[in-house]
Amino acid sequence: MPAQFPLRRRHTALLVVLGCTAALSFQALFAPSLWGAADDNNAIDYGDIIQDDARQLLLSSPMEEMEMIDQNHRILATLSMEEIFVKEDAEILSIPVEMGSSSENRKSSEDEPSSTSTTATATANIIPHAQLIDANQPLPPYTMQDAIESSQLYKSNFALLVYDPNDNVFYGLYSKRHYWVTGCQKLLNSFKYLAFFLRTLFPDRFRGKKSAELIIPISSGDFPGIKNTCYTHFRRASSDPSTFTPRDRKNFIASGQDCPSNNPAPILNFGSVFRHPNMFPTMIDMPVPTHEHLFAFGVWLSRKRISNRFSDDLLFGEKIGLEWKDLIPQVVWRGTDFSYLSTAVPSLDRPHLEDSLNNLPPLRQIKQEDVVTEKIDKMTKKLEGQTAFGTARKTRTLERVRKRALETAVIDEQILAASTKAAVVLSLKEHYMHYLPRWKAAVLTAEAEVDAEPDTLPWANMKFSTFIKDGSRASPTGSKEYKDWEDIGIATGSYMSPLTLSKYKYQIDLGGGGGTTWTGTFQKLAMPGLLFHHLTPTKDSIHDWMKPWVHYVPVSSDLLDLKQKFDWAESHPVESKQIADEGTKLMRYLSSPEGFGEMFQQDIVEPLRRVIEAYQPVSSTTHSQTSSGDWRQTMQEIVEDDELVPMMMCRGHTLYKKCEQMLDTKYMKDNFTRESSHAFGGSQ
Repeated sequence: MPAQFPLRRRHTALLVVLGCTAALSFQALFAPSLWGAADDNNAIDYGDIIQDDARQLLLSSPMEEMEMIDQNHRILATLSMEEIFVKEDAEILSIPVEMGSSSENRKSSEDEPSSTSTTATATANIIPHAQLIDANQPLPPYTMQDAIESSQLYKSNFALLVYDPNDNVFYGLYSKRHYWVTGCQKLLNSFKYLAFFLRTLFPDRFRGKKSAELIIPISSGDFPGIKNTCYTHFRRASSDPSTFTPRDRKNFIASGQDCPSNNPAPILNFGSVFRHPNMFPTMIDMPVPTHEHLFAFGVWLSRKRISNRFSDDLLFGEKIGLEWKDLIPQVVWRGTDFSYLSTAVPSLDRPHLEDSLNNLPPLRQIKQEDVVTEKIDKMTKKLEGQTAFGTARKTRTLERVRKRALETAVIDEQILAASTKAAVVLSLKEHYMHYLPRWKAAVLTAEAEVDAEPDTLPWANMKFSTFIKDGSRASPTGSKEYKDWEDIGIATGSYMSPLTLSKYKYQIDLGGGGGTTWTGTFQKLAMPGLLFHHLTPTKDSIHDWMKPWVHYVPVSSDLLDLKQKFDWAESHPVESKQIADEGTKLMRYLSSPEGFGEMFQQDIVEPLRRVIEAYQPVSSTTHSQTSSGDWRQTMQEIVEDDELVPMMMCRGHTLYKKCEQMLDTKYMKDNFTRESSHAFGGSQ
């Protein structure tokens, strides 16, 4: 591999955590009606879904994931996950001295806490599993009991992949302690791909009765479906214990009983994960379940080629005939008015225009047609007594009056609109920190438009081109939901195609529901412009290939430094172009057979290899001394009741077929709900 593209590197950190283990209860998974080969009449052939482009959706609708995220809105509002890492991120966000930053503006690393620092409340060290994999080191061994107990941290979007040697198939088990949401379709799709990867990449490990069982915890979604109490616990574990009150310490210890953090079982998360690995050290970031990521890796393994869904969306400068000097000097963004980390940062919300309007000083309302009518009426009465004026002359005079009145009215309306917009912007800025990041961007854009000199391009152009309505995306332009915003000229903008966006010099990938954009980042990285990468509490696996100030310019989650970074880029065109070029080179490499092959090796093969090696089969553990060594019997000894049931079975021989959904949608909705999770003792 070229020297300029080293293997991906993650932040180095140690998490010192407190926790204890507790057994869960399972029983129903042993029901004969659920195990074994499923009825072929109920089989679901996913080949049709994948092969038909019209239905080739690994993701459910945007509204489905919002349903899960919005249900989590009641979690701790006093601690912000973003606040925990503000100091850690200061070094990343600071403009390097060698790139034109003065030493006064750059915080010294000596003033920042080390990412490897420990907390006084912890009892055990866990090196983040992802870092061990990158360092080519083995993962800590884990057992069936460890895998089962890891589900205790979750409330949804979590399953256990189980390889059954007797049936030579893979089962996906879902707990009734967890509620089921429509966004769990991502989990089902991730399970299907994982079974295919395992069978194809490691055929000697899965040879039926000649092999041992394998259990891997997996999760998926825009944001990890962890219990609210566990979010709180992990965030406290990441904070300074010297600031704890006696009550804080008591609550921290109590929550540790429900959120054991010393469990070594790895969790493969197909979706966004915590950017700082000390938040959840056993979580391993896997490709997100979209066409451009997980699906593309499936195509690579099954067809030995790069998926068009990955490569065709990359707009390199030479591909579209654009050079740096041709680009429009604005920070541009178009996207959906979507939620943002409502589980982790519930205090952020959209602004309410009526609140801003109520704070405005009284403004004279001007109606254009009334002004014109009034002036024409006055002139008509004046001309009535002018006998020297012929009819034609009177008509011409009235037309001149109408034209001038119309021009004056338009100017008056423009002045009024500008005054109203400026006043609304001032009101919005007073509550800026309470808004979702995408709305922060809209406010910054409105401010830039108000401050721009005549005939001068505002520095920002970040607006909403879609919003969620009835589960689908709709345009805000002309909609009743955004009419008031549109009338003032704030927030809404026309749709821009990727080709149009690529004509701008500065891109930004504003985080959505899970804190990231999933596909937007790498697509914008390939464009000829410079990427301002939105640094949020979460990240995707592809972010590990990107380096700040090498491939992109980082901006803070609250965007307060975005204008500063824009001004720096404008005043340092050579350095800015160099970073933009490096980002393009990176994506050109990753979209080549060599680069994509390496990404597949690092993001798929190595994590799976290490997890397989770390698992300790029942026959090699102490359970084999008290049982026949059969994994089902051992699991029955660990768990009880009817909590865990198989939701899907895959043979894994092909990506497109041989997967069967073992529980219908009605059963899922009736038995895996928020209400039933309360009944089973689940913590919300």
